Amino acid sequence: MLVKASWVFCALAISLAAQQPPVTDPAALLRADAQQRTDWAAEWLRSEEPLKVAWGAWLARQDNQTVLIPPLIEKVNEYQLTGGYSSQTERDRHDALLVVLDALIGLHATVPVEDARKLYPEFAAQAIILLVRSPDDAQSALLEIFQEARANYTWLAAGNVLMKARTPGFAALLLIRFTQHMTVSVYDPFRGGGVGGGGGECGFPNGGPKANWPAVGLYQLTQFPERMSASATFLVGGDTTIYYWRIEPGNYDNLPDVAGFCDDGNRDVYRAQYLNKLMDRSFPRISLDPYPQLTFTWNGDRHYSEQLITAVDEHRARFRRTVAWLLESGQVLTPAEAAALKPRLEIMIRDERADRSVPLPAILEKDRTVAVRTALTTPLE
Repeated sequence: MLVKASWVFCALAISLAAQQPPVTDPAALLRADAQQRTDWAAEWLRSEEPLKVAWGAWLARQDNQTVLIPPLIEKVNEYQLTGGYSSQTERDRHDALLVVLDALIGLHATVPVEDARKLYPEFAAQAIILLVRSPDDAQSALLEIFQEARANYTWLAAGNVLMKARTPGFAALLLIRFTQHMTVSVYDPFRGGGVGGGGGECGFPNGGPKANWPAVGLYQLTQFPERMSASATFLVGGDTTIYYWRIEPGNYDNLPDVAGFCDDGNRDVYRAQYLNKLMDRSFPRISLDPYPQLTFTWNGDRHYSEQLITAVDEHRARFRRTVAWLLESGQVLTPAEAAALKPRLEIMIRDERADRSVPLPAILEKDRTVAVRTALTTPLE
């Protein structure tokens, strides 16, 4: 009887130990046999404790256990977005889901579209990766995100999918917020000028580690894969291809979807790329330029006025021709959408003449369809 009791006690102790995450030595966990690791991971993924869930997801990814995809997806389905962390428990649940999503992406899992879509406010990059990869129809979800996205790389990832699918409503969203930013430089005869630009770099946050938790892969989308030493993974192609980085920075500081210093693309340039692609079969060829730069040679008020009015009328007409062609093509624009579209045009006039004692005539100041500015505005989000 004593022997039997001892055996039961040992079996219970082993069972309990098997359910505890290896909070100090992940390497020791990996020394266990494959079946034991799978059993541990499956057990922990059924737990309500965030730490156990995190270790279960970490093991699933480490061992490439596709058999554990269903319980991983179940954790996504169960997760409730909070919009903030009112307690450490809520923060831990959020962090555990980071490990779950890392595992699902690493296992190339198909997550239901509605579950992936709901993740966007807290896990933007992960949500986009899952939606773009989804074999199911994710166009509606991506169209919603396209309207909400703050960072250009998020916006572009959704847009590239919508562009390929010619998703209804996509063209209207491009046109209604597209602005033509015109610069007119007025020079004396035999003079000219030029413009230049620059770039920037970006990276992941440098927060501290989360004690006793597994290392987690954090994700960032990018249209500039050369900007980090880490290799980038292709996500979705287009005129501006989008990639993503996966980095284990040692923290759980997941990047939000906000425009920042590493998001230095220009949304009106990207809108023009999409619109010009949608019109690639137009004849005569229609092409929109988001930043037309015109140079006028000063030859008196009348000549200047004629040039300026002609240039403005041409860019208005090009926008109208774009709307008309997209409508007539019968593919991407409805009559109701077309009726609501009007050109958005701003103009900055640079007086580069040597003698400015006689000001340039104010030709457009009373034209409410054109915004005359001293500096061009940033594109609308």
